[in-house]
Amino acid sequence: MNAGKMLVLTLILLFMLMPISLATEGDFTIPSVIKDITVKEDGSTVISEEIIYNIQGSVNGVFRDIPLNQNQTIRNISVETPGYYNKLEVIRYGNSTKLRVWLYSDRAKTQKTRDAKVSVTYKYTIDKGLKVYNDIAELQYMTWGGEWNTSVDYLESTIHIPYTKEYVKYWNNPEDNVISSQWTSEDTLTAKLENIGAHTSFEQRLIMPKDNFKHAIYAQHIKGDARELIEQDQNYYSEKKDKNNDYAQGKYYDNIRVTFFFTALSILTIIPIGIYGLYGREPKIDYNAKYEYDLPTHESPVQVYAITRGKLKNIGNDAMYATILDLIDKNYFKILYSNDDTIIRCTNKDTTTLKEHEKIIIGFLSSNAVNGDIFLGDIVRSDRMAFQNFRNTWIKQAKEEIPDSYVEKYFDDQGLKVLQKIRRTYFLIVIIIFIVIFFKLIPSMFILELMAVLMMLMMVFAILMFFIPKFVVGRRTPQGKETYHKWKNFERYIKDYSLISQRPPSSVHVWGRYLVYATALGCADKATKNMRKYFETNRIAYDSFNDINTVSFTYYGGLAVMQSSFNILSRTDTSTSGIGGAGSGGFGGGGGGTF
Repeated sequence: MNAGKMLVLTLILLFMLMPISLATEGDFTIPSVIKDITVKEDGSTVISEEIIYNIQGSVNGVFRDIPLNQNQTIRNISVETPGYYNKLEVIRYGNSTKLRVWLYSDRAKTQKTRDAKVSVTYKYTIDKGLKVYNDIAELQYMTWGGEWNTSVDYLESTIHIPYTKEYVKYWNNPEDNVISSQWTSEDTLTAKLENIGAHTSFEQRLIMPKDNFKHAIYAQHIKGDARELIEQDQNYYSEKKDKNNDYAQGKYYDNIRVTFFFTALSILTIIPIGIYGLYGREPKIDYNAKYEYDLPTHESPVQVYAITRGKLKNIGNDAMYATILDLIDKNYFKILYSNDDTIIRCTNKDTTTLKEHEKIIIGFLSSNAVNGDIFLGDIVRSDRMAFQNFRNTWIKQAKEEIPDSYVEKYFDDQGLKVLQKIRRTYFLIVIIIFIVIFFKLIPSMFILELMAVLMMLMMVFAILMFFIPKFVVGRRTPQGKETYHKWKNFERYIKDYSLISQRPPSSVHVWGRYLVYATALGCADKATKNMRKYFETNRIAYDSFNDINTVSFTYYGGLAVMQSSFNILSRTDTSTSGIGGAGSGGFGGGGGGTF
């Protein structure tokens, strides 16, 4: 039984969302982080971050993304890497600054860092992070950002404030991983945390006397009082957390009513489960290969993305990145320099044979060219609304260009048609019961029971309408299932270096095609890492792949730069010029990794 279907069926039976921990593969872990934050009387915030990276394999270096909101700026940037040589690049764009640190094992800066424990200390000053209102000053700092895709074993944060802790109030949002938080001196607040999960943020929020910042030329000055609003916001945040905890512990359940509702709802879900049994079970096939060492089919990256996700007309960012890489591989773009800035240029190759969604990408990238050069690291300076319009247009066009014949070839949607009829029937019953209750067409003694039935029916209708995707009540055709497993086996091959070493790609150029589809499969990072390892192990000279666009583009970090730029433009950040919500982080946060 398909794992995705099992998950959705479990949700239907339990009617609750279960947290799912997704282990992400990577080439580094972070055992500890030591942060020192000094709030100056002039309103600036001086930050030092010592991050320990446990690096597995060979990497070019590490990077740190630091978000900036509105008129905030960053200055006095430096980096220290004791025991290693480094080269720091500061890449500024729109609302973020990337600190890219190239790491070397030798003074000549020719040897990459491999299988090492490296301490990297980032130092910088943020202006306009502190907010000064009419009644108080506020530091709302995201000490650890949710963009990190790895966990942290231990984090220690020290905040130094002007003057003393008198009349200072602070909060930790959330308290979940905090093992201690206390004033360790009259002007120093120290917090210690353990086992911070990947994609988990931690915010520290302080309100201080306004008089401590009489000459705060580097602070945001905001008219109006804020103390009461901030305290209300924190109370709401705390109550919400308490309610969530209470909900998880079952304190808000009435046992008898819950038993009744869950029993009734379970009965009502027999119908969609029955549909799955009739129409959703995958067909049996004779394909039993353990892996595929060559591209299984000749579909486009968009089509491969669709068939491996189980939702044939749901298109995501990986499909877009793979399409761009495919255009680079087919020489519609030329790589001018793919080291520091990652510059590409349109080759003006004839595009008449391309699909419309491919032409849209060429048009967007060309519109951001400067004298013909497209700087992927700087493309984040594009208008965010224009980018999101482009992305939405591209996704819509890519969906439309997946022909119905392709969907029918790989997917049997007979169960979906039956489900649609059941949805209409449930909706009609809900309307009838609502009319009966509203016009009191039955004795009042039965109203309460009928309302309970109405609630259950509406809940089941909502589940049938919004929480059962196509692939649960539909199924792949035999050809669709075989194609799916072939591509997943190719993914297994390209992610497993032991398999690659046994059956390597036939040429460096083939690596380029493999990287296109590894991107569509969502494992470009792992494939790139394996490619680098293969090249180094087999001593493949740089000259042998520098003229192969796709290989050099990914080898030197171009794909990572492009993904980072596009991901930033995809965010929908809200303004933080006023009072920020608890846990939102007035400034700070961000993420990082290796490249």
